[in-house]
Amino acid sequence: MAGRRKDGCGARTDEALHDLARRAFRSFQRQLERETVAHGVSPGQWRFLRQLWHGNGICQRQLAGRLALSEATAAVTLRELEKKGLIDRRRNAGNRREVLVFLTPRGRALESALLSVTRDIHILATDGIAGAEVTALERLLRRVIANLDRREPHGREII
Repeated sequence: MAGRRKDGCGARTDEALHDLARRAFRSFQRQLERETVAHGVSPGQWRFLRQLWHGNGICQRQLAGRLALSEATAAVTLRELEKKGLIDRRRNAGNRREVLVFLTPRGRALESALLSVTRDIHILATDGIAGAEVTALERLLRRVIANLDRREPHGREII
């Protein structure tokens, strides 16, 4: 079967890829949690802040879509960020049904520190891997995501 070769242990490579991706994600999450907690932010909250650093004043529904979360799940995290004084939510004057999410000065101030943390994690994760290999890995992972997302009805997180 094309694309379903067996590796040296007898496991199908498509299953090994899934397991490796899950293990890599968990390793990144552990490192991120270890570092972001010092700033009072969970990895899940960091994902929201990162999106807002890319584009402040985004519609709550669009933000949930970019993170591939339900609106209800997003609302819980946004409420937590609001309590911490990191975001403000306001009704869109042009469309009262829309809620727009804005960083507060305090939320904006975390950008430099938290992006520095993620750069350090990236450096740790890619230690001993050539730049061209990292670029190839990123490109391949984006292709894997795109292949799998073909069945998804909503947008994805900015990477």
